[in-house]
Amino acid sequence: MQQEHQGVAQAVDSVPLFSSLDEAQKRLVAQWAVIKTIGGGEQLFGGKGVSKGLHVLLSGRIKLFKASEDGKEQTIYLFGPGEVFCLCSVFSDEHLPANMTALETSQVLTLAPKHFEQLAMEDPMLLLRLLRVMSRRLKEAMELIDALSLKQIPSRLAAYFLSHARSGRVCLGITHKEFAKIIGVTPEALSRNLGKMARKGVIELEGNEIAILDEMQLQECRDGVWERGGAD
Repeated sequence: MQQEHQGVAQAVDSVPLFSSLDEAQKRLVAQWAVIKTIGGGEQLFGGKGVSKGLHVLLSGRIKLFKASEDGKEQTIYLFGPGEVFCLCSVFSDEHLPANMTALETSQVLTLAPKHFEQLAMEDPMLLLRLLRVMSRRLKEAMELIDALSLKQIPSRLAAYFLSHARSGRVCLGITHKEFAKIIGVTPEALSRNLGKMARKGVIELEGNEIAILDEMQLQECRDGVWERGGAD
């Protein structure tokens, strides 16, 4: 039991959201928190499910997606370690507007709403950090809506690469099939357009990573210059 508690305490220490808490507050989080392991492919919540409390992904990857009646999926967001999710349930017991599934074996820390509210009253910095996360997610959601409704496939890809690049590289960390669901295209269309961008010398495909070779061309592609110019 003591070893299990130490494991929870170490998990709490690793969460950026809790970094402003003092040691006594972290001990409370470790006392209140519940950690659950989710198997790869297992669904956490469905569109009609109720999620309660604050959820933090400790390890693994989880996708948020919408599914149509004919089985088509649109991936909305991919969560990685340290990220907070199910934000609509932090202060209320609401039905989720989408589905959540683990892409691989994942560990999730959950804190009941009443416990998070108690912590937030003691340390308002938690609310500020949560507000920053929510603001960023809202911006990304608006960008996704813009890309899917108004932009051609190359522009969608360019926008994704530019926003997710680190030191000129994009690590997908997912299969092309899952990546296609984010962009809103079939895997075949994704492969064709990636190949086109590679032949133009804009990107280089390196397994599960994308190297950006020409950022200026990529910006032009994001802004639709290729389509207006009649590029193949």
